[in-house]
Amino acid sequence: MKRIEHILDTMAAVAIVLLGLLITANIVAREVIQTGVPDIMIMVQELMIPAILFPLASATAARAHIAIEVIANLFPASLNRWIAVFAGLTGLLIASVLLFAGWMEFWKTFNSHAHYGGTFFWPKWPGRALFVLAIAFFELRLLTVVWADLRAALTGQPAPETL
Repeated sequence: MKRIEHILDTMAAVAIVLLGLLITANIVAREVIQTGVPDIMIMVQELMIPAILFPLASATAARAHIAIEVIANLFPASLNRWIAVFAGLTGLLIASVLLFAGWMEFWKTFNSHAHYGGTFFWPKWPGRALFVLAIAFFELRLLTVVWADLRAALTGQPAPETL
């Protein structure tokens, strides 16, 4: 799982670099030759998916999501372990809904051969596929975190900081 997360993080970094290059090229093209990069909005929109969603799995493994520790520190450690289990189960439920909706949208778009208008007629399904891929790995990692938190809550041991 760590290797896959590393690949996803690398792809997210590449997407961010490409976003920077595309936006810079568009600005330069507008200033120098008075026209922008064709379909820039579509390319930026599609690159935002891996840039934002691919790091979710590794952020989950590192437990790097936003937490309200001011309130959590007021509770005993045993209660915090069960709160972590509940939060993980809630996250799994939400991620499952997102995964299902993403899969349905991907399947509909793939089968309809839908594409964006514009110069290049980019197909719509690759962005949907990237969304499904990102959410699937996020949910898989979240499942391992919930399992670790549940074991910690049942045994009374602290949960591991990273997985």
